[in-house]
Amino acid sequence: MTIETALIIGLIIAVIWLVYEYIQVHHKLIQKQQAHEKSLEITHKKSLQILDAARDEANKILRQARTTAVAHREKLSTKMDTALNAVAEREIADFKKALEMETISVEKTVGEKVAARYDEVRREVEDYKAKQIAASDQKINKVLAGILQKLLSKTINVDEHQKLVIKALEEAKQDGLFN
Repeated sequence: MTIETALIIGLIIAVIWLVYEYIQVHHKLIQKQQAHEKSLEITHKKSLQILDAARDEANKILRQARTTAVAHREKLSTKMDTALNAVAEREIADFKKALEMETISVEKTVGEKVAARYDEVRREVEDYKAKQIAASDQKINKVLAGILQKLLSKTINVDEHQKLVIKALEEAKQDGLFN
């Protein structure tokens, strides 16, 4: 085996290792993004539950108001009955309008908060991804520089060359460059 062949084998090993590291980093980023998306989904579900509970409570109050209005209608005279119905209907309409406006406001606020948080987390994921890629590039360059420096600074036979490559990779591993 010639020195060129050994160098090629060494470089192939280094490239395989680099691809492996890249795949691991990419997998971690995908997992974080999935966790973020699940968090957004849970937040959305909770906001929908809150809105449903508010609507249910409003319907309960409306039913109680109608029941009260009916009870008063039966007890009071025709004039009082007419007056109470007019007031009750106006109050119910006002309450419905107020409740609808508040519900829309709450939905809008929750939507804005979810969108803002989504954008923030997306930026954080992109920043993290860029940092991880830069760190991986630095590690790769460091390992390759060390290996090439050791390989190019000596003229050795094939066995010594293999030992030197293995030793350099082990040293890089001990230095934490593969972590």
